[in-house]
Amino acid sequence: MRLSKRECSEPAFFDEVFAKAEELFLALNNGDFPYLIPLNFVRLDQHIYLHSALEGTKLDLIRKDGRVAFSLATDVRIDREKSSTYYKSICGTGRASLVEDAEEKRLALDSLAERYAARCPRPAPDANVRRVAVIRIDILSLTGKRCLPEGATSPEPV
Repeated sequence: MRLSKRECSEPAFFDEVFAKAEELFLALNNGDFPYLIPLNFVRLDQHIYLHSALEGTKLDLIRKDGRVAFSLATDVRIDREKSSTYYKSICGTGRASLVEDAEEKRLALDSLAERYAARCPRPAPDANVRRVAVIRIDILSLTGKRCLPEGATSPEPV
């Protein structure tokens, strides 16, 4: 990282950004060009869970090559007067795979529903567990970065 003063490696920083970010941008290997998509997610320990339809490009690419990269950001604020953007972000890599175990799928679906305050039954009924795919990303690396206004502890206006 060019500006090492912006690098964040504390577990509390990662926990905060994962908890506050609304979406995760997932990059998959699609041959000549990356395939990048925004997704809802939940982090449980060192795993990220996503839900998906049972078929589609995303699943085809994961089955072909489970290596992924992801990015998420929170507290993004543009200061037009200073031509600056303030933020907290994470970039990471991992290995994605499809979850086959029904109980792990149910845990992921229930955790996603809780995170996004979805109005769906919990625990997830067997029919729901069967009709969606759940993807688990085993996190391999994380890089945290923040850009804050001078003297601030958060990107909010001082």
